[in-house]
Amino acid sequence: MRSTDLVAHGFGTWTPFAKAGKKTLLASLPNDPGVYAIRLCRDFKRKIGSSDILYFGKGTNQKGLKNRIGQYFSPGRTQRTNLRLLALIGDSTDYELAFAITKSSPEAIMLEATLLELYETEHGELPPENKRR
Repeated sequence: MRSTDLVAHGFGTWTPFAKAGKKTLLASLPNDPGVYAIRLCRDFKRKIGSSDILYFGKGTNQKGLKNRIGQYFSPGRTQRTNLRLLALIGDSTDYELAFAITKSSPEAIMLEATLLELYETEHGELPPENKRR
């Protein structure tokens, strides 16, 4: 599975995902629930094949995707995923984010689970930054 395959699941334009572009990125995000993907702008080896997708996540609270992505830029001490990804992306221009809006939080949860299953089936493992389902 590659980022180009995500169009079939409602994903749109890829936007730079870095500390330097925080304001622009957050302004482009909706308050709706949905699923987001983070990609590296080059392929990397997987157990089976290669991919450019690093992570799938979901925004399911009352401020949806905008709030969830905003949390990456202001992580709390116990938010391991946010801290890990913020350290990874830093000010690099090698990472991008795209999202798909869903009608409800349960639909976002289902779409994320579907994408993780498809990725794992194709590559024999989860995306490298998804430590668990």
